[in-house]
Amino acid sequence: MTLTAAAGDVLDVLLATSAAYSIAVAWVAAGFRRRASAFASEMVDAPGVSILVPLAGPEPTLAANLTAYCRLEYSGPVQLVVGSLDENDPALAVARRVRSDNPTVDIRVVAAVPDGGPNRKAVLLEALMRVARHPIVVAVDSDIRVMPDYLRRLVAVLQRPSVGLVTCYYRAPRGRSLAQAFEALCINADFTPSVMLATALGRADLAFGASLMLRRDTLEAIGGFAALADYLADDHRLAELVLDQGKRVVVAPYVVETDPNPADVGAAIRHQLRWARTTRACAPVGYAANIVTHGTTFALIGALPVGHASALQLGAAGAVMLLRLGAAALGGRAINARLGWTLWFVPLRDVVSTALWIASFAGDRVEWRGRIYRIARDGRLVEVEGVVALSPPAVEPAVRLPAQS
Repeated sequence: MTLTAAAGDVLDVLLATSAAYSIAVAWVAAGFRRRASAFASEMVDAPGVSILVPLAGPEPTLAANLTAYCRLEYSGPVQLVVGSLDENDPALAVARRVRSDNPTVDIRVVAAVPDGGPNRKAVLLEALMRVARHPIVVAVDSDIRVMPDYLRRLVAVLQRPSVGLVTCYYRAPRGRSLAQAFEALCINADFTPSVMLATALGRADLAFGASLMLRRDTLEAIGGFAALADYLADDHRLAELVLDQGKRVVVAPYVVETDPNPADVGAAIRHQLRWARTTRACAPVGYAANIVTHGTTFALIGALPVGHASALQLGAAGAVMLLRLGAAALGGRAINARLGWTLWFVPLRDVVSTALWIASFAGDRVEWRGRIYRIARDGRLVEVEGVVALSPPAVEPAVRLPAQS
């Protein structure tokens, strides 16, 4: 067997595996809306909930995102705790305005001392917990928009026996720029559909920082958010710690919306590279095997004239391409994400994804919020350069948070 023939056989296997993956994703996505519509668990009661929203700079939709928490259809008490590690963060002014516009809602706006570990989000969440007062805690990213039934549905899941952590899916609106369209495709046509399949196959350690809900006593048993402060993938680490407590992590068939807003295509690429290296650190074997999902890239290679592809191989490559587009369309439809014209950018996005997959093995450094870190083998963060002087702590009246020990 010549080298060319051997390479052709490998390509055939990759194409077949990619086709099978796309079929599986399409099948799971096609049934997702049915499962989501049937998702109607009843709450045992309506315990108090503290929602923590960490801020790190302004978000275009921040005011609307925070206001959505003031419109929740939930019969129990709800507290919204919003904060930043930067006293001059313009996002704090937005939060204060939302609080002023909703005087009947329990909203605390704080600035905290940036001390405790390289993961500033986890450090901030630990600080926000100091003013959280309810038995259920929810951590939600600032770019997330929830629906009115958000708490009512997810609290019901948390009340099931042995459930320790509840997370959910998320979608992105169609991008208004090339950079936003790229990020939205990564979420709607790739990440979320793949999570649907992983969930259907029984993977137990999936958790997403977009929405994390757990009981206060569970959080305290694992050491609080401070236990995540040395890790880049704080959501994945949280799932691991909850599983170590003998409790289940559940991905509820519920969808919230995120609004990624990269400054440009370069920023979007850097974000995806950080995401890729984070995923590789969390699950190296599974991440390496992820190459079989890059059907578009293999289809394009199979169609290259230098490969002396046969009519059968060209047909197989075309079929894989169509299956990939179909799976992306069904995945987007399942979560009510309108791909529209961006569907035709899926092949380009997939080729870039393959390049990022390769680049993820070429180093262990990531850029995150103006700092450069190295990811250790256990997923811990080690800052290597780009140290930025932190502003002295500031606190809103009546809320004083001491530095963490």
